[in-house]
Amino acid sequence: MESSTTIISWQHAFENHRIPQTRVIEKQLRASAAQNKDKLRALVGGSYRELLATAEAIVVLDAQTRTAEDNLLSISHNCRPPQQDASPRPPPADKVALAQFRLLQRCCTTAASSLRDQHILRCAQLLVVSRLLLKSLGDQDTLTKSLDSLRNKLGALRRQLLLRTEARLTNPTSTLSDLLESICAYCLVTSSSSEDALEHLRQLRLEKIRRQLSASHQRPTICQALRYQILSLQTFKSLIGRPMVDSINNLQKRPILEDPSIRDLECLGLDQTFSLIPDEIRSFVPYFKRSAPTFEETQAKLETWSRESLRIFSDALHHCLPTLDQIDEVLGLRQELYTILLPSYFSTPAGSDIKEQIAQALNKRVNDICHNRSAYLVRITMPLLDKLAASKTTKSLWDSELALLNLDAGGTKLITRVKNRHEGNSVALSKASKSLNIWITTTNSAFDQLNEITKLRWRDIVEEPEEENEDEASDLIKELCETDSRLYRDNLQEALQKALLEYETSITERATQVVEEPETVSHVVALLRSIRMSTSALQHSFPEQARFAKLPEIVRKLHQLVATEVSLQLSASREGQKKSMKWSKDMLPDNMPSPCAFSTLRQLCKIMLEVGGTDLWSLPVVGLVKEAVGSHIFRSEVKAWYMENEFDEAYLSIALGRDTSAAPREKTNIKSASEYWARTKLLFGVLGFPDGMGE
Repeated sequence: MESSTTIISWQHAFENHRIPQTRVIEKQLRASAAQNKDKLRALVGGSYRELLATAEAIVVLDAQTRTAEDNLLSISHNCRPPQQDASPRPPPADKVALAQFRLLQRCCTTAASSLRDQHILRCAQLLVVSRLLLKSLGDQDTLTKSLDSLRNKLGALRRQLLLRTEARLTNPTSTLSDLLESICAYCLVTSSSSEDALEHLRQLRLEKIRRQLSASHQRPTICQALRYQILSLQTFKSLIGRPMVDSINNLQKRPILEDPSIRDLECLGLDQTFSLIPDEIRSFVPYFKRSAPTFEETQAKLETWSRESLRIFSDALHHCLPTLDQIDEVLGLRQELYTILLPSYFSTPAGSDIKEQIAQALNKRVNDICHNRSAYLVRITMPLLDKLAASKTTKSLWDSELALLNLDAGGTKLITRVKNRHEGNSVALSKASKSLNIWITTTNSAFDQLNEITKLRWRDIVEEPEEENEDEASDLIKELCETDSRLYRDNLQEALQKALLEYETSITERATQVVEEPETVSHVVALLRSIRMSTSALQHSFPEQARFAKLPEIVRKLHQLVATEVSLQLSASREGQKKSMKWSKDMLPDNMPSPCAFSTLRQLCKIMLEVGGTDLWSLPVVGLVKEAVGSHIFRSEVKAWYMENEFDEAYLSIALGRDTSAAPREKTNIKSASEYWARTKLLFGVLGFPDGMGE
């Protein structure tokens, strides 16, 4: 077989070679294997012999090493110093006392600097060590004065530390780590348990809320107190459980003097004095009373604090709201309070209780403002009704004060005075009209402000709820946007309706009193003007509510009094007076009334102007005047004072709206009188308008 030939497997040998060649290849392979076996045996034998030689050399070297070590040991044993007592001796008492006193001084100084640097926990730990050192040095008579001085300093430091701790505990901006550090410091200094420290924290925050709200009930204080209350509830929630336990356990992991934050302080010099400090001080580990309240107990304490703080806040809110007289002020406070509460509504314990208290107080105040605002309507009109006779008329248009004003100011005042005189407004009535207009404007503005509540996007403000709180969040937003707005509007609507009914009742009672016990016609006229001014403004602004079903009847009775008074004054001015010469029909032009009839109408217009001015004479009132005058002047016993002939009677009948169809007169006189009245009726103002046209 050639050297380059490679046999992969026995199948390969039979496939590529003939049988004789395959046998030759087998013999060659067997010979090669035997040769390699001999070589391997010779190689292994040589290596084994070398290994045995190496092992023998190692054994020899080990024996020599042992011999050398024995010689060295004997030499060192022979050269050792004499035997001495090796038991430890306690250091001298004065040296121990001096080391403790020096450490006490350094603890006092370091505690003061730590307090200045806001390292509250380190200061508390040093105060604990100082307390142990003072107790240990209590029997040293030579250090009494120095110890008393240090004791006083440490007492002052302890008080400052407690004040600083309380300030940090009540600070709303304190972080969780700051609060835990302060609580641990409080536990170290006062030997209190963690539960006692948490109870102290709750009491401190409750007292701060009480002080805040006792000092002021102003709107900013209310908002600040609510914000502080919510932050406190969230703080209590975050402190409960593992954070508090871990912080207390960290204090008890090692002795105070072995704490790296204390041991590494160069100013204490523990490297020189540590070995001289008694073991009970070096190994002191603070002990705290272990208390593990159940979840129910913790929740009960939290709910108790929440109820008490909420009661204080609610009382202050009820004192603050009465100072807000406008609905927009109350709604502004409402928006501020809910803007503070809603971003943490679901994560704050008792968040729903806080919301309910706020809603109750706000709803009550809005309801009170609505009723007070509505009751003000009666306060506007009642003084006017009680002082009808004392009403002063407006000043003359030619008043010197008005005439000397410059054009800008004088023009406006002149227009106002002309309008008031035309409407018959007295000074009191003008003031009442202004007050009423202001009241109407503010009431309509209140409705607009209440409608604006629905436009606030509380969804963007409220805290994102968990899946189980989705329905509560939807109900909350619906209540704030829709329910409250509807409730406020209904309250205002109810109060407005009540005020209008009270107004109608007061007007009706006063008018009935005037009708039953008539005084002077000026009272009646002033009352009519007051009714006209107020009812017209109210009906224009509130057409649905201001129906005033009782007023038309009583107003008609007042109009009847005015008409009767006009008739009486007309009769007083005509009857029994000296008459001028009597004009016979032959002395007058055809189809023309006598001066007597003409002057009767002129006198009637003059009396109407004097009694009711230019504003009182609506068509129904004129109709009543015509009826009252007509029922009197056509009586046979007084007819001669008002007319002189049949044409006069026809003329006055037509002028006063009497029925002439059944009168036994010549139809020609009636027709002529009617035509003449049509030509002259404009001379007599409102008397010339036909009856039945309405106001």
